[in-house]
Amino acid sequence: MTKSLLLTVTFACVLLMIGCHGAATITGGRILFDLGYGKSDSSLDVSTSTRNDISVTMNKGILHVLSRKEGKIIRLSSYGQTLAMWYDPQKGSAPLVLKSVKMDDLSLTKELGRFAIQVPFTDPALLAVDSRQMLYVEDAGTIRRFDSSDTELQPLGKEGLGSAPFSGVIAITVLENDDLSVFSMSESGLEVYFFDRAGSFLNKLALQDQSLPTPAPLAQKYPSTPGSRIIVSMESAYPSLLAGTRSLFLKMNYYFEKSDPQSGVALTIDPIGSWIIAIDAGNGEIVDSFALQSALSDSGIDQQLIAAKSYVVVCVKWATDGLGGEMYCYSPKGKMIGKRSFLAPDKSAELVAYTVGDDRQFYILSQLPSTLRMYSWALPLR
Repeated sequence: MTKSLLLTVTFACVLLMIGCHGAATITGGRILFDLGYGKSDSSLDVSTSTRNDISVTMNKGILHVLSRKEGKIIRLSSYGQTLAMWYDPQKGSAPLVLKSVKMDDLSLTKELGRFAIQVPFTDPALLAVDSRQMLYVEDAGTIRRFDSSDTELQPLGKEGLGSAPFSGVIAITVLENDDLSVFSMSESGLEVYFFDRAGSFLNKLALQDQSLPTPAPLAQKYPSTPGSRIIVSMESAYPSLLAGTRSLFLKMNYYFEKSDPQSGVALTIDPIGSWIIAIDAGNGEIVDSFALQSALSDSGIDQQLIAAKSYVVVCVKWATDGLGGEMYCYSPKGKMIGKRSFLAPDKSAELVAYTVGDDRQFYILSQLPSTLRMYSWALPLR
């Protein structure tokens, strides 16, 4: 190879490394790719007011991003290549590169390639995707389903296919075996509905606010008296499989209130600990529980439960400065498997959405002044 050719190849490689974020690395993680701002198939229309309306999922190497206000879902490779888009043209989005087709044009014998499908959405607020790339979209109380051939199937309601819509849906999640869970808030508490991968109703678990569990060690240490009591708060819940059984992992925060016995006026309310409680999703019985305590001075209140799998429970303590923090991995029994600090290298990066994929990676979509950037960090699993 001549000297001039060697210089040319070297310069080209430098340009490639600068332009390809997928090749860039950060401490303990990677910068995967950037997305533009806008309404096309390779961008998102994000502002400060709509940032919380973006959600991300990862399953079998494929990312999906839902933009609620745009009525748009984009399917991306792990390198940021747009593979497909579901969009409502009445809400402003339009394909730039992908081939646009209508739902009526779909045929099982027709190869679509990279496509953009026009879908009349009402309010697509939540998204879940299973291992077959089946899309579940919560749209105005109904769970709409789009299969791997990109055909819309019969929607899910409270009792299964084609039944009455849900009310107050706050989350939809796919379990490791492709069962679907739908979380709905009622006046009395949380209701969790489970369906198999065919859409058949399995069971419903109701968690009443007044009967949330308190671990025995806390109840013994902080007994209720006329002037004191434990206050229980359920922060979040994630479904998983434990020994093949559908389970629910709850992040519970506990506070001890001291009050004036005569007037009942609260004098102090102090945090006394956070626990992860695993319950059987079929009968509601407690299977396991453990305190979230990474150090003697840590009550666990600041640890946010972000995922629960059959092999790991993942929590994050977000930093007060910058997009980063501490990641904690626990076994379902409560043994700490590992922890890791993570920090986005871009000081202006702001959180948009995150997810834990089936590939044991923690993904964060961030907002920068001129772009949206996807990062990933490996879970700290020993």
